Amino acid sequence: MSQISNLKKLTKKKLKVFDTKLKTSFILIRQDLDDMQIIVDAMRKYLKKKDREYERQNKHIIKSQVKIQEDIDEFTQKISQLNLALSQVSTIKQELILRKDLAQIEDRIKTSFKNEIEKYKSETISLKEQLKESEKRIKALEKGTVHKRKFWFK
Repeated sequence: MSQISNLKKLTKKKLKVFDTKLKTSFILIRQDLDDMQIIVDAMRKYLKKKDREYERQNKHIIKSQVKIQEDIDEFTQKISQLNLALSQVSTIKQELILRKDLAQIEDRIKTSFKNEIEKYKSETISLKEQLKESEKRIKALEKGTVHKRKFWFK
């Protein structure tokens, strides 16, 4: 029995050593897990902080992009308005040129008519004088007196 008892003692001893090693291993594993949990928590905290920073930066970037897009839209609208205004100015300029040309044509026509009217007036005056002179001659012929002709040129 002594061998059995020795074997029991040895088995008990080995079990105790194994139990101690097992407990120590579990304690070490638990400590490692606690350390890892602390590290994981710190990483989570860091990642949440970085995520919030990223979100704030992203919101700021989005706001900037929206503002830039609004500025671009406003600029495009103003460019369109300027193009419209330029086309209207061009149209007005063409109308002014046409009016100026028409005014010049009108002035030339007026001048031409004025000159022609003056020419007709002078011709009319000349014809009236000739008519008066002819009437005088006719009356003189009817009375029997002869008038000398007036010659302007010799």
